[in-house]
Amino acid sequence: MRRLLLPLVSAALVWTPPAHAQTSSDAPVPIEEWSQERVSTLGRRIYLHDRAAWLATEALRETLTADEIDQVEGWIVTEAADGLRVRFAREADGVLVPGWDVPVGDSAGPVSAVETGSLFSATELAQFAARQTAAREIGALRCSREMNSVVFEDPDGGGWLVWLLAASTERGVIPVGGHYRFRVSADGSTLLRRDQLSNGCLNMRDDRRGPNGQRAGLVVTHIVSDGPVETHVFLSLLNRTPVYVAADDKLIAVEGDRIRFVQTLED
Repeated sequence: MRRLLLPLVSAALVWTPPAHAQTSSDAPVPIEEWSQERVSTLGRRIYLHDRAAWLATEALRETLTADEIDQVEGWIVTEAADGLRVRFAREADGVLVPGWDVPVGDSAGPVSAVETGSLFSATELAQFAARQTAAREIGALRCSREMNSVVFEDPDGGGWLVWLLAASTERGVIPVGGHYRFRVSADGSTLLRRDQLSNGCLNMRDDRRGPNGQRAGLVVTHIVSDGPVETHVFLSLLNRTPVYVAADDKLIAVEGDRIRFVQTLED
């Protein structure tokens, strides 16, 4: 089971666990539609940012003392030409300041302490704020006791994209439903759009195998858009299994960040 080991998501995102499956009481609300190319590209970025946070958290736990771990107040992931960097925050005199940096490529580390007296840039503080704005604006569909988050600048410019991702707390269980996408203003303070990427909760077991022991893949019905969304790409990459999405009378295969039409579905 892979999961972040530090309590790095706001306490506002911890809930009483729901039933195994849950459907929104409201009619499906169509989400902002994206091209398959954009879905593929951003799904991979979500996966890489989530992976970086996970690996950096493991590196931090292996390096810091228990007292230092208790000082961690959150994190952001930033992109650079040589890979990703996870910057963990701590509090000093009531102010959020950089505490430790962890570069992530094929692996994470080394962990380096940020020089005392360093401050976050305005962009970095906005990235922190965007996550908290999304957390406050989460919808009624709550499918997991724990939510992971991914935040990066909107490639269209002018703000942030935030994902709150339902996390699995049980080995072999994949939370297919319960993920959210948010657009947040450039300063991180204002919600511009919230998209609920599924109409219900759905946990699927990752224990089905084909005749040669290969993963058989997941098959899901999707009704809030006409095709797969970026979290299908994320889940396929994360779990190394194909996800077959039935949407708008079509069956579409998501194989990592490759999306392909399979067939038209008969009535």
